[in-house]
Amino acid sequence: MNPPSGGRSTSRFVRGRARGGGGYRPYFYFRRNGRVIPAGGNRQPGAEQASVPMGAPQPRGWSRSRSGGDAARKRTSNSAMDCSYLRPDNYAAPEDALEVRSLLVDNPRAYPGWRLYFLREEYVADSDLAKRIIAVEAHYQRNPQIYDAARIRQRGYFQLLAPGIVQDEQLKAVWPTLTEDLQRQPLRTLSTIGVAMHTVVVNNGLDAAEEALDSILPLGTTKDMYVPRTERTRKIYARPEDFVPVELVSSITHARVDSLFAVRGIVSSVGEPTLGLAWQAFRCTRCRTEQTLRQRSNYTPRPYHCLKPRCGAKDNFLALRSSPFTRLSVRQIIRLEESSLALLTDYDSTLPGELDIELRHDLVDAVHVGQEIIVTGVVKLRELCDNSEQPSTSVGAATTTSSGDLQVYLRACSVQQARHVKLEFSERDLEAISTINTEPNCFKLLVQSLAPELHGHELAKAACLLSVLGDNINVLLVGDPGIGKSMLLQNCAQITERGAHVSGKRGAQAANQLGISFCGRNKRVMDAGALLMAGTAGTCLVDGVDKLASKQTLLLQCMQAGLLNMPLPGLFASFEAQPAIIACANPQRGQYDQARYLLQNIRITSALLKEFHLVYVLLDRQSTTRDKSLTEHVRALHAGSKRREQIAARYALKPKKSESVCEATFHDAPVAPVAPVVPKDDKDSIMQQDYDLDKRLECDVLEPELDLLPPILMKKFIAYARQNVKPLLSDEAANVIKWHFMELCRRSELEHEQSQIGMGQLLGLISLSQARARLDLSSVVTPLHVRDVIAVLTESMAQTRLATAETAAPSSSGKSSQLQSFVHMMQLRSAALGRRIFEFEELKDMGTRAGIMTGITKLVEIANIGGYLLKKGANMYEVVPD
Repeated sequence: MNPPSGGRSTSRFVRGRARGGGGYRPYFYFRRNGRVIPAGGNRQPGAEQASVPMGAPQPRGWSRSRSGGDAARKRTSNSAMDCSYLRPDNYAAPEDALEVRSLLVDNPRAYPGWRLYFLREEYVADSDLAKRIIAVEAHYQRNPQIYDAARIRQRGYFQLLAPGIVQDEQLKAVWPTLTEDLQRQPLRTLSTIGVAMHTVVVNNGLDAAEEALDSILPLGTTKDMYVPRTERTRKIYARPEDFVPVELVSSITHARVDSLFAVRGIVSSVGEPTLGLAWQAFRCTRCRTEQTLRQRSNYTPRPYHCLKPRCGAKDNFLALRSSPFTRLSVRQIIRLEESSLALLTDYDSTLPGELDIELRHDLVDAVHVGQEIIVTGVVKLRELCDNSEQPSTSVGAATTTSSGDLQVYLRACSVQQARHVKLEFSERDLEAISTINTEPNCFKLLVQSLAPELHGHELAKAACLLSVLGDNINVLLVGDPGIGKSMLLQNCAQITERGAHVSGKRGAQAANQLGISFCGRNKRVMDAGALLMAGTAGTCLVDGVDKLASKQTLLLQCMQAGLLNMPLPGLFASFEAQPAIIACANPQRGQYDQARYLLQNIRITSALLKEFHLVYVLLDRQSTTRDKSLTEHVRALHAGSKRREQIAARYALKPKKSESVCEATFHDAPVAPVAPVVPKDDKDSIMQQDYDLDKRLECDVLEPELDLLPPILMKKFIAYARQNVKPLLSDEAANVIKWHFMELCRRSELEHEQSQIGMGQLLGLISLSQARARLDLSSVVTPLHVRDVIAVLTESMAQTRLATAETAAPSSSGKSSQLQSFVHMMQLRSAALGRRIFEFEELKDMGTRAGIMTGITKLVEIANIGGYLLKKGANMYEVVPD
């Protein structure tokens, strides 16, 4: 029948007959998808008895006749009118592709937990499923050292390792397609494996109870006189690991839905766990039969009749709260940011791949933000709703999407810690890494391959490369805008194994991305910032650290203590995070002023500046030679002489002879003995006066055999070096480091100024030396590696010498310290401008640059009396040279 024409809104249930004319409509009818369906349907008489099995659940009003079908009840006088889709077991929402609302707990005698794993399927003794369950049970019993039944019963889950179960020949003979079935039908396969473990655990518990009973019963007492109380075993979950390889999120297609999938990434967001009653078990007081009902809302329904055949009980059902069939549903949504060696992310234009993960049962609260994990689960689809209907636990609650769109998510089956799983490299990758290691000067090759568009700042690039290779090495780049600092940071973010990029140009949004924050509709989703995403062994790149004034305290706390504190109402939490930080800053006045201190050029605190091991000032100086070299470099780069491709196999694999450490220069250098101070001869041999690392790292445009490496190959090389190379300090290298550190301390004492040299800088010097040795894939740090590090550190200290003096100036507020700062600034300004006569307004501006805001007039008089200034006229002074 067709629905009546008109503007009447559709409804699920309408009571009435032939309103407003039109075709015939029954007294009770339903509207669905524009069609009018009678409440009884169009079934033939007697069809109900043939289609509905004995004891099947029936809704109220459609009951079977009491005496052979001759007399029906009053509410169902017409046996032909019965709509099949209205039955509860048909129109209930499905779970795991099974449309079940209520079920009878009729477990077979051999498997007491059958209905916990198979809701609809009946047990058949000689079927393939029964044989596979028996074979899996035998596998568990043959390996009691791997599968501890008592511990598994207590925990409720067990780890299913692929090498242990796949290599079992007896199990393979019965179930040869175990791996394929687990990949294609993971839910059914895991249920088969779980029911086998459930049976083993139950039998082990019965055996343990019997042994305990024999030990506690006195002699002459029968077992019938005492029955120990045992708890029923709940559902046991299998956590498969290493059955499928780790893949990229972009490889998920529609064909992968309901299949097993593994992904590796970092937890970027964690939602609030939700708890609800999924199943409620009841016991019939008449026949003592147990049945369970699915719970769909806050209202808890009760059975309206007993599911056991020939039991007509309609009420008096007892709720069983301790039954294993009374199950709570605990869920949590997290978001995973993908991390892979085959993935390059351009943080300036795109974001890393993300995937929502659904955790259930024991996996809830098993991870925290900033943790790198490997998740194995089942690919599922869910329908997105509007922003107003998004649940508070959804990580993507802030996104507004139209209804009807589908989103891919992963229902987790197991979670592994990524730090326990090593990265895998293919044969092709290992050949390329070996080829790079056999280069005559691999240090120069890697430095030139890092941001090749940035020319003329090789030492700054070398410092960033060592920071990526080392541990907790902080680098700060300061310079004129447009020189390429942001490009260098983006290239470092691409080649690092685990990193995070924050751009201070985005203002408040970037400030919130640095630390931990709460987002979502109800502010109940914890979002990890860039410091936690980088972790302890990663690299955090901050573009524009001077613009993050509100978060510099958080950055300082992370660099000093290695912790991120998070105060919450009623509690206090802290997360471990100490990444290597590479930051850049622009001058306040648009161009770096060499007549001012470093802290006066950038907006950064002195305490934060001390935490950086290497600070470089990149200036755009006017130089004809430099401009000509830059022009040739850009022309050669675009002409193709520097191809960014993998190094060809033209280099034969030969023993390492790296020119980056210049072994020929030190072939006759004596070895320093184990002593507190390195002898003078060894010191002179190591620290040569004519050694220029910047010159050695420069690239000649006409060099024919230097093919720059692509970022993907550099990322794999760095990941391989960090994972497999753990260099140790040799005695000679330790003595050289000690000698250099003591020399720096002695020099700072002679200059009578507060220095940045401390224990943090000593640890940074050691980390830099280990990173330099790791670049050569060397397991031992030699004095030659330390020499390159000392050259990098010396250049950094030479460029930031004014910053050291400025950190000491604000420490004292007396007139003597202000006078010294003022006189020092006047002398620097006089040398920079080439004149000694200044007006009073110019002297006042110098005092402001020196950090003196008040008392300039009196300070000028004191300098005049002290002989630092000579008054030449009205408001005219001459600076006396030092």
